[in-house]
Amino acid sequence: MATNMELAVSYPPSKFEADNTIANPTIREKYQLSADIVNGVLPLVLQKVQVGVSVCDLCQYGDDLINRHTENMYKSTERGVAVPTCVSLNNQVQYFSPLAENDVYLKIGDVVKVELGVHVDGYIATAAHTVIVVENQQEPVTGKAADVICATYFAYEAASRMLRPGVKASEITRVITEIAAYFRCQPVEGTFSSPMKRFVLRAGKDIENRFLDDLIVQELPKFDFEVEANQVYQLNIVLTTGEGQVKQTDYKPFVYQRDVNKSYQLKMKSARLAYAEVNANHTVFPFATRALLSNASRLGLQSLLQHELVTAHPVMRSKLNSDIVAQFKGTHLVLNEGPLRTTRPLPLPFVHSQYCIPQQTMAANVLSTEPVKEIRQPKPLPEVNVEFGARRIEKEDVEMEMD
Repeated sequence: MATNMELAVSYPPSKFEADNTIANPTIREKYQLSADIVNGVLPLVLQKVQVGVSVCDLCQYGDDLINRHTENMYKSTERGVAVPTCVSLNNQVQYFSPLAENDVYLKIGDVVKVELGVHVDGYIATAAHTVIVVENQQEPVTGKAADVICATYFAYEAASRMLRPGVKASEITRVITEIAAYFRCQPVEGTFSSPMKRFVLRAGKDIENRFLDDLIVQELPKFDFEVEANQVYQLNIVLTTGEGQVKQTDYKPFVYQRDVNKSYQLKMKSARLAYAEVNANHTVFPFATRALLSNASRLGLQSLLQHELVTAHPVMRSKLNSDIVAQFKGTHLVLNEGPLRTTRPLPLPFVHSQYCIPQQTMAANVLSTEPVKEIRQPKPLPEVNVEFGARRIEKEDVEMEMD
């Protein structure tokens, strides 16, 4: 592979710092442009969540909308999908973005988590929202689905208010865990909120949604760091009605990401095809297998994984089939004076939980403070012509033999 395809380029610390100064109005505007697209696209995907709808079609629709809205922005720079549209159901946690042959169709009672992300010139906005497939919109959903959605929503709102300079990550984790317990839920292990930088989705210490079950003294710094100003966070709260443990599903991973620190001289044509396509179209950001343009490059993806040129984001699930997982996610800028939302909160599904947050608790006190303000009114997106349910026509496959 030609060296100009490599993404591991020199990035002087001074330039990296300048590119990530959110006090700079140009940088802040690019973050908000990405959020404008998220704010416009996510509701359109959620509108399509109905009985009998294909999950594969929902995911493709989200990605097609993102690509169409970004194609005319900052044409001299990279832009597009930062997190492929994922539609994870019921006890699935994240990263369900199936191919046509793995497709599933929505049914009454499904708890549906839609997650996606956009970048403009490397400046990222991500969001996720949870809804329920219902027969009658006028009747509230009760039971475990209502409990976990309420818990996750309140935990997200509390965490967003706490995302201020000087607040310890452990304090945020503690409030998330407290709210989950009030609703007889648990945070999902391995889920977290993370700071983002230009072209980097996970750019520092994570704020965990739960403490490790066997926390030892040496691991305390993982939870005890302070939130700093001039940070951009994707705030990602994921709770379950189960015990919080996860395991892998039987699905092969659908979402992958280029590891720019690894290189290898590939021999198979299909692998070289996949590598060239990933570098050209997806660079450092995660991508869905269905975004690759042919079966040949999809086959080659396994060779990239074997040689550690890409990493996989497997589809995880809560332990029991009866568990339900909910997710709320959004993007915040942390300024000296406090947080600002770039992605907008969306209307909640109609749910009634039998539980509530007791008054005069830490969680109630946090939630009684002012909601986090938006950076500015989002700009409405122009109309684009994207057909829902249109399957991509695959290119003719190339031969698989070695050179």
